[in-house]
Amino acid sequence: MKLKTAKIIVESIDETSARWKKALKGKVRSKRDEEVIILPSWEVLGKLLAPSRLQILAMIPHLEPQSIAQLAKLMKKDFKNVYVDVKFLADIGLIELREEGKRKTLVPVALFKEIDVPFAA
Repeated sequence: MKLKTAKIIVESIDETSARWKKALKGKVRSKRDEEVIILPSWEVLGKLLAPSRLQILAMIPHLEPQSIAQLAKLMKKDFKNVYVDVKFLADIGLIELREEGKRKTLVPVALFKEIDVPFAA
């Protein structure tokens, strides 16, 4: 799977609605190798940009862990903290958690090669 670029935008629901209306009329286009992730507030962006989460985003494609527990072990971090961060990143859509094996182990998988956070539209 070819990794794309994630473009993260902070905007209100009204702004998102207006952008969707433009897109449906064909007035807005995104790059083929770019996916837009919309965050509802600057606070959520701040949580995303926490050093521990950025480190996890950088390490997943490098380490290719077979589970969250293995990721925590390879990074020499507490499992609980890594688990919370991985779930947050998956909920936002920056990584995917795949169930694998009989025990349905959650495997963190990178979806993006880079993140773009423009501060002005």
